[in-house]
Amino acid sequence: MSTNNCIHNLVEDEAMGHRVCTKCGQIMEENIIVSEVSFSEKSNGAAVADGFFISSGKASIPNRFGGRNSMNTLESREQVIANGRRRIQQIANALNMTERHMEAAQRYYNLAILNDFNKGRKTVNVASACLYIVCRMEKTSHLLIDFSDTNVYLLGATFLKLVQKLHLELPLVDPALYIARFASKLDFGDKSQVVIRDALRLVSRMNRDWIQTGRRPAGICAACLLIAARMHDFHRTQKEIISVVKICNSTLRKRLDEFRNTPSSELTIEDFQNIWLEETCDPPSFSNARKKGKRKRSHESEYEKDYEAEELKKEINDILKGDEIKELAGKIDSMYIELILCLLLDNDEEIKDVILNEEEVEFKTRVWTNENKDWIEAQEAKRRQAIMDLENGVVRKPRTKKRNTNKDPMPTAQTPAEAAKKLLNQTKISKKINYAAIDHLFEDSLKLKTETEK
Repeated sequence: MSTNNCIHNLVEDEAMGHRVCTKCGQIMEENIIVSEVSFSEKSNGAAVADGFFISSGKASIPNRFGGRNSMNTLESREQVIANGRRRIQQIANALNMTERHMEAAQRYYNLAILNDFNKGRKTVNVASACLYIVCRMEKTSHLLIDFSDTNVYLLGATFLKLVQKLHLELPLVDPALYIARFASKLDFGDKSQVVIRDALRLVSRMNRDWIQTGRRPAGICAACLLIAARMHDFHRTQKEIISVVKICNSTLRKRLDEFRNTPSSELTIEDFQNIWLEETCDPPSFSNARKKGKRKRSHESEYEKDYEAEELKKEINDILKGDEIKELAGKIDSMYIELILCLLLDNDEEIKDVILNEEEVEFKTRVWTNENKDWIEAQEAKRRQAIMDLENGVVRKPRTKKRNTNKDPMPTAQTPAEAAKKLLNQTKISKKINYAAIDHLFEDSLKLKTETEK
């Protein structure tokens, strides 16, 4: 494209596609397309092709690093969006969601792509998070676990980060949305609508008593469905409820315990269906904290009482240091023990049968004395002899065993055979053993040893 009539000293730059006049400095022609391939040298000595390369439907330009930037970035993003749309349709069709929900989820997915939220994350997790956002906005009866095939915690983390990235404000989950869904899986038959109605009334009652606040909807639904089923003579076990709602047993027990502490739990079935109590209970967390505070204060008061009792005992012990006080305390203790024993013995029929009366004691004493007469006389003689020795100044030394000091210490044996021979000669085990024959055995072993050494 010519911009001036100057024809002097024109220089053509094939790399940039310009033709410039060296006198006036103006660009005479631009966007010159040539079919020649020229190369230039980079700072590191590498050769780089100059100009643009145009192919059918695609183009690339050289960058400052010597590489080429593909101009199909738009096509790549469109491919990612198409993959997300296909994944959203698969998940939505599996969960019986409408076309309107798919379109809304696709808009959230496009926003996630614009914010580069898909980088480093699986397409299925991002698509599931977008669909769950739509379900929360539209207040459908879908749970997060419905969108997860493997790890629901990973999907939950993706969902929370996407909500934070897009600055969304989601409404709180109402457990009443899931009552009909779970009731259909518990097979209540013709009474399904009645059970659902009472379960929804229980949900409203729990919301009134602050049990629903801060709790997951699945636990509230499980407790309400279990109570409503029992109200209509459906003996559904906790295990059956847990398998449908997908919670643990401890969560269900906690919700039931919290409802048990409310005034509504004391009503009959007819009263509960017809009467709505206007009073509300404190939140369970507040009640639990207050109970813990009472326990702590009771422990502290018990500790203070124990401390005061210990101090009182110390003061009493300081007072009772005199001998007269101690003797008096001992007498009082003995009298007190005797009094307690008398009361126990008088009131216990079995002990009365075991204890002997005076006649039985006298009879048994005479029998024992006659049986041990010789031993009693011998003990009495020893006692008299000890008294006489004490009066005469005779001191009797106690008997001690005499040690045999005549035996020479056993010399150290040189061989095991010699040690065994000396031991047998010193201690005769039995008279039936021929020790001479044993000596010959040891002599033969000693001769054999000397021959082998030679």
